[in-house]
Amino acid sequence: MIGIEPILHLLVYLAALFGTLPVIRFLDSWVILGLVLATLLGVVGDRRGHYLLKKTPATLLSFGLFGLFLLQVSRANLVEPLIHMLCLLLAVRLATEKSPRNILQLFLLATIILAASSMLTLDMAYLAYLVLLILLVTFGLVLLTFYASDRQLRLGRRDWRLLLKVMTLLPVGSLLLMLVLFVVLPRTQMPLWNFLNPKPTAVIGMSDEVRPGTVLELSTSGRIAFRVEVEKLPVDSLYWRGIVLNQLEGQVWKRSAQVPKETLVAEPSSEILLNFFTEPKSDRYLVTLDQPRSVEQIRHRQGLDGVVTGRWGSGRKLRYQVRAQPAAYSRLEDSSELYLQLPEKLSARVRDVGRQVASAGETNRQRIDQLERFFLQQNLSYSARRLPATENPVETFLFETRRGYCEYFASSFALLLRLAGVPARLVGGYLGGDYNDLGGYYLVGEDLAHVWVEALDDEGRWLRIDPSRLATNAEQALLASRQQGLPRLRVLGDALLHNWSRLVLNYDLRQQFSLIREVGQQVRGIGELKTVDLRLLLWMLSALALIAGRLLWQRHRKRDQLLIRAYRKQVARSAGLEDLPVDLGLFALAKQSGEELCRRFAEVYGRSIYRGEALSQADYQQLRQIIRQLRGRRFSLAVEKLSRVGDNSNSPDG
Repeated sequence: MIGIEPILHLLVYLAALFGTLPVIRFLDSWVILGLVLATLLGVVGDRRGHYLLKKTPATLLSFGLFGLFLLQVSRANLVEPLIHMLCLLLAVRLATEKSPRNILQLFLLATIILAASSMLTLDMAYLAYLVLLILLVTFGLVLLTFYASDRQLRLGRRDWRLLLKVMTLLPVGSLLLMLVLFVVLPRTQMPLWNFLNPKPTAVIGMSDEVRPGTVLELSTSGRIAFRVEVEKLPVDSLYWRGIVLNQLEGQVWKRSAQVPKETLVAEPSSEILLNFFTEPKSDRYLVTLDQPRSVEQIRHRQGLDGVVTGRWGSGRKLRYQVRAQPAAYSRLEDSSELYLQLPEKLSARVRDVGRQVASAGETNRQRIDQLERFFLQQNLSYSARRLPATENPVETFLFETRRGYCEYFASSFALLLRLAGVPARLVGGYLGGDYNDLGGYYLVGEDLAHVWVEALDDEGRWLRIDPSRLATNAEQALLASRQQGLPRLRVLGDALLHNWSRLVLNYDLRQQFSLIREVGQQVRGIGELKTVDLRLLLWMLSALALIAGRLLWQRHRKRDQLLIRAYRKQVARSAGLEDLPVDLGLFALAKQSGEELCRRFAEVYGRSIYRGEALSQADYQQLRQIIRQLRGRRFSLAVEKLSRVGDNSNSPDG
């Protein structure tokens, strides 16, 4: 026999643990210490039956903690003081007597703390904590109904098993209902309680200007920039376009909003669809695959040069869809004077290189080829270490250190092209990405931030040129680091996190409508099944029918066995016995007891057995009624005589 009280106490402490685990990293150290000490005092008090913290001091302490919360709370800081207060109230209750009322309060506080934690964090672990807490609280509330009437109640193993079955059905039903409500209930764009949170800070973002060293600083952050759901693409097409920089002021490349008109030229068949999921960012530029044709599912404006800017609340994760054409090119329709603008001060050596490139050919293509040969002759290396900051970074990079990051290569190349009379601009974005085969998406981090060049050919088309690939060590330093792949364990973990974010955190009204449309299309598609499909469907339905029949038959057999067990147990009670011999048959039992109800039970059950059929529903109800009527009867049985009868419980006669 196992008592209810220790099991209930264990459930209380587990509920407190899983309720506070999501917020533990946000709590002050003294609050965590208070929770630990309160738990220890509570456990010691439970074992000794004596608690150091009595009812009245505990109530006064709770009021004091509420007052402390009022002193700390402000409009800009409400959530964390609230959670601190709830955790301290939980600690007070853990250290006091576990009366039914206090246990109910403990379950309630643990649930409220877990709910409040969603205002600070809503990672994938939250779902596990939620499911565990629902199970614990449900079990606890069921046991609390027994505990409130008899604190010393003890149950046998069979009773515990039966109770556990009942207790399991309740939370399982609740979780299924929660899932259905989550899918069908209308959503808001932002959580209703989001106004309580402090304004979030964006953690990533592209700079709207580039000078030697800026992209290097961005690429060392180690954060995730975005994920893109798309089929695996050729490595050479993984240029994620973000911003175009067209104006050069001194050594700094900036963006001018006044740009000439451009037209995207491509075959419609080359279009691919990409779903972007970005982390919170500080800039307004939407990353796309080069070249973007259209952007959907987010408010935005697409510039004449293909740069996409949007409007959204800061600190938000973004989701949008891009239709891109990697094989496309953009044609400049208007004047290209903007892309020939030069700074006032340039070193003599840099101007000399520009003149040499200009004199190498009459066409833009010839001059581009000549400049590429010059870069190869300089033996430039791709490096992120020991890059000096000078007043003339282009000259220092090309003729002295000969080492640089992507912005050194790109800014030098574009400047020399302009000096040679070839319109050029910089494009900032990302290069490469790790493909997650399990999730079907690319993972792109800030360490893949990159800058490349676009130059205008003689037909007015923008050509993508990546000068960093002209480095002597480009294969090892640039390309290998951007295609190294992910460890298998991280592939699984990141796929789970991505789907949690996509299916739960970003689940909104638009996705609900999309789900409804998909279901409707599938329903309409049933009427368009071919003959072969219909035959396959009939075979599947037949197989399901056989399986269902088998399960139903087994269920009837199990029902009949449970009925016999309940009958024998009730007869034993009516006869004042602990149990009946296993070899005692139904007709022998009826004859020995002399009880009319036992005779009727044996006849009804035996008639079904002789026919070789399962009990009908009417027979089953009649037999259940006989068992209920036996509860008020008392008679005697000579067990020592009956035990010698050659009968068994599976046969109606002996």
